[in-house]
Amino acid sequence: MTTFTKWFLLNALILTAVFFAETMGGISVMVKNDSSYLTIAIMLLYVFVSGFVGKLCYLADNEKTKEGVQKLTRLADIGWFCTEHFFTLGLLGTIIGLCIATDSGLAEGNSTGQVVTSLKKGLSTAFYTTVCGIVFSLPLQIQLMILKDKLEKQ
Repeated sequence: MTTFTKWFLLNALILTAVFFAETMGGISVMVKNDSSYLTIAIMLLYVFVSGFVGKLCYLADNEKTKEGVQKLTRLADIGWFCTEHFFTLGLLGTIIGLCIATDSGLAEGNSTGQVVTSLKKGLSTAFYTTVCGIVFSLPLQIQLMILKDKLEKQ
């Protein structure tokens, strides 16, 4: 089986999982409750980087020269860089969410309801961005491992 076919099948499986997650409201809940909009940024970045890795997988299947393999390996480093920073973006969302939770809601004179509402908004941002960063980082790492395996065999 070619590297591109493995990449394609993995992405078909991921797309199916995202479809079922959305039918149960999972994706919409994350996007709706994220005040920082980092979940959207992480998802879009995943789509672009995954497409980039797919292109590299296709090129790796057709590459025969040592120089070409070295070039593809260097380009794959861009994907590894992005993958490592998905989690960082999730943690940035956590910090932003904690700032939202503690900024306006804990001011003197606020009712208990206002405090709880502010905490809920900030903590949901914190948790959803972290979950999104982790969940989208893992399949991209698998895609890059498939590419790395092919490049090391050549």
